[in-house]
Order: sequence, then structure tokens, then C-alpha cells
Amino acid sequence: MESQIKMSRIQKAALWVVAVAVFTDMLIYGMIVPIIPSYAKTLGATQAEIGFLFGSYAITLLLATPILGVLSDKVGRRLPMILGLFGLAAATLLFGFANNFWLLVLARMLQGISAAATWTAGLALLADVFPLQERGKAMGIALSGQAIGMLLGPTIGGFLYQWGGYHLPFIFAAGIALIDGILRITLLHDEPKQDTDQRISYRSILKMHSLFMIIGIIIIGSALPSALEPTLPLYLHNVLNANSGTIGLLFAVPTLAYGFTAPVIGTLSNKLGRNQTMIIGLIIAALCFPFTTLAPNIITEIIVLAVLGISFSFLLAPALPELTYIADKNGIRAYGTLFAIYNTAYSIGMFCGPTLSGSLSDLFGLTNTLYIFSLILLCYLGLYFWKTKKQA
Repeated sequence: MESQIKMSRIQKAALWVVAVAVFTDMLIYGMIVPIIPSYAKTLGATQAEIGFLFGSYAITLLLATPILGVLSDKVGRRLPMILGLFGLAAATLLFGFANNFWLLVLARMLQGISAAATWTAGLALLADVFPLQERGKAMGIALSGQAIGMLLGPTIGGFLYQWGGYHLPFIFAAGIALIDGILRITLLHDEPKQDTDQRISYRSILKMHSLFMIIGIIIIGSALPSALEPTLPLYLHNVLNANSGTIGLLFAVPTLAYGFTAPVIGTLSNKLGRNQTMIIGLIIAALCFPFTTLAPNIITEIIVLAVLGISFSFLLAPALPELTYIADKNGIRAYGTLFAIYNTAYSIGMFCGPTLSGSLSDLFGLTNTLYIFSLILLCYLGLYFWKTKKQA
């Protein structure tokens, strides 16, 4: 009985720590969206450089994830998670006091490494302490912190910047990160490491060609919102006369739409079919994306961004279940590996989106760039439709 009570406390502590950690990571990630583009402009950065600045987070996230995964298996989950949060606090302070563009890039890269530690060790911790039949629910609760952080981040960042200037949002964010770090030290307990052999799983997964089409969907679902981060704030400010607080609220719209509709779309995809659901998402996103820079007023912009957020639900909500379905069909139960593939694809999209949108905006302008993105989506739609029809 005592063992059961002790285990329950460990589970609650792990769930609390991971949920708060993911929330803090995404809150700070989102806080810089309405602030950094304009500040980087004052430092002489081009639109392409601003795109690279936003994409550099995904580069280090992508590179650090497998390394920190191995580290957490060797030393346990507690140390990487604690170091990750203190690293995030340091990155946030560096953002606040950077006086040249490349210090901003360094801060963004450090932020990506810290996120890799938080996400990799955090999700592994939940897998350690929760039995198989409870992991899905536990991860769902923890990852709700992601949507809340993404929703509040741009709004809080924009209003703090408007109220107290450039430095205040980052001082506030660093304080939250430090509080979270203290929570991790006091609440987090390590569980025994679990030995897993993923080499066979990776080799087997590489043979599943249908998996790569879903990976493409995940990359697109990640690239589209991140493509707007370095470019849309400047458009909203220059054309619609939106201040930082308003820009933060506008960026919360697609996140809110995604958060509310993702569970509904996930349930719908079981009836409609996951492939058909993702095809609908590609169509909606391709048609809607250019209108983010064609809206004549704030109200229309809100409607466009809400529809765009719903399209992200159509793309991403069915993607992970489809990955597990493909794996099950091929006799593979390495769900941890599938989560790693999902996160890797998401990181690639987070890098490609802002880097490509920033570079193309310098060459062709923002609206034409979004038309190019829509054309890419339509091309992938044709390929995806053909591939799924062929497999059927």
C-alpha cells in the first residue's frame, strides 16, 4: 500500500513538473514573436536574417534532441531537465540585453538546446513513471501546457513590451524560468532507467515508405505557423497599424483555434479517415495562407488567422495516430521512436518555415511569398492524393 502511495506521488510530481516545463518553454518561445522582428530591424538585420534568427531555434533543437536523449538515458531525467530550464533562463536574459544581431542568434540557439533538454527528458520521464495504459492520458495532460504557453506567450510579450519597453518581457520570462527550475529541483524524482534497443526499430521504420508522406504533412503543419513569425508582425504593424499588444493577440488567434478544434478534428478523423482529413487541411491552408496579408482590417485578419489555425488541426491532429497505425500495420511497437520522428519532422518545419519565408520575402515581397507557399502546398496535395489513392 505504501509503495502504491509513493508511486502515485512520483507520478503526480512528474506530471506537474513536465506540464509546467512545457508551458514555460512555449510561453517564452511565443513571447518574443511580437518583439524581436522590430528590434532586429533596429540592429540592421534584413528580413532574411530575421527569418534565420527564428529558424535557428529549430536547428539546435534538431541537433541537440538525439544527444540529450542519449544523455538522459545515461544520467537520468532530472539533471537534463534542470539544466534545460536554467539554460532557458540564461538565453532569455541574453535576449533582453543583446546589443547586436548575432547575440540574438546565439540566444535563440541556446533556447533551442534548452527546449531539446526539456522535451526529450520530460516525455521520457512520463514514459518511465506511467504504465503503458496511462501514458497517453498523462502525455495529453502534460502537453496541454504547450497550447496554453503558445496562446499566452505572444499576448504577454506584446503587452509587457508596450507597457515597460524591450527589457521587461525578458526579465519577466527569466523569472518564470527560474521559478520553474526551483520547482524541478524540489519536486522531481528520478526513476530507474529503462533499457531499450531502438536500432532494429529505426531500420524497420526506414523501410515504411508510406511514413514519409505523413512526415511531410508534419513538416508542413509546423512550417506554416512558423513562417509567419518573422514576417507577419511587420506587416501588421506597417499596414494595419497594429501595436505590439495587438500583434500578440492576433498571434494567439490561430493557436486558440487550433487548441479548441484539434480534439474535435482528431475524433472526426476516425470517422472521415485520417488521410482524407489531412487532405482537407492542405486545401484549407493553401487557400487561406495568402489572405493573411490581404485582409483589409483587423477583424478580417482575425477570421483568416482563425481559419488557418483550424487548418493546422486538420493537418496535425490525425498525423500522430496515422504514424502509429502505419507502425502497427508493419508490426512495430517502438512508439518512443515514432515520437522522436514526429518531433524531428516538427523541428525541420520550424526551421524551414521562417528561413524560407524571410529569404523569399526579401526577394519577392511578403504576399508573393505566401502565394509561393500556397503553390507548394497544392503540389504536395497532388502528390499526397496520388500516393494515398495508389496505396488504397
